[in-house]
Amino acid sequence: MSLPDPELRASSTAEEPARRAFRPRWWAALLTIAVVALTVRLGNWQGERASYRQQQQQLQERGRAMSPLAADGLARIAELGDADRYRPVRMDVKFLPDTILFADNRISDGKAGYGVLQLIAAQGDEGNPAPHYYLLDRGWIAAPPVREKLPDVESPAGVVSIEARLNLPPSRNPGTAANDDSARLNYVNIDELTKRWRHQIPPFVLEQTGGPGFTGVDRPAAGTNYEKNLIYQMQWYSFAALAVVLFVVLSFRKQVSR
Repeated sequence: MSLPDPELRASSTAEEPARRAFRPRWWAALLTIAVVALTVRLGNWQGERASYRQQQQQLQERGRAMSPLAADGLARIAELGDADRYRPVRMDVKFLPDTILFADNRISDGKAGYGVLQLIAAQGDEGNPAPHYYLLDRGWIAAPPVREKLPDVESPAGVVSIEARLNLPPSRNPGTAANDDSARLNYVNIDELTKRWRHQIPPFVLEQTGGPGFTGVDRPAAGTNYEKNLIYQMQWYSFAALAVVLFVVLSFRKQVSR
């Protein structure tokens, strides 16, 4: 009986595919865990932002359907909750002169500008005839070409009828840019404005939508662009999945023959 050719046997052994085994490196596992934890957290945050914006959209749509508040009904609101947020307001007010302020860094249609703020007074009722003071957001106005110059805005004279909606003041971290006594505001703080004007102001703002004093440029509708947050959420989740797939694939390495 003839023996197998040694050269043929060696050639057959060399053609066998190299075996791979799952042998992950510890640093790769830690890196993957960190990347997945971060991207999932960012995805969850984008989902929370989308849910919040959808909720605000629903509140604004409900507010439009509510009957407008008059001065007496508005005076009974001490804290603004979801039940009255975005509710319309119609009342006669007086614009207080020398109280016009400009909220900085407001963008409209890609243009830089300011939010025009002013203190207004509404006449009280028979039980409390003292006037009630409110912070009115008169809308957006474009910024002049020169940074040091503020826009020229006139104040309506006498008692006028306005239309507005209730909202919370825009939230913004003041950071290191503190407000001074100038007409330009880096952020809106009701307590600071109460001390500046020496009038008690409730912790909400009236966003004017019509009537004398309105700049004619409304604010973006609440809850817009929540679809973009959902897209970002899926992107972050995709990065997490990709990190896991790469870790698994790259952890299969050739076995070293002994």
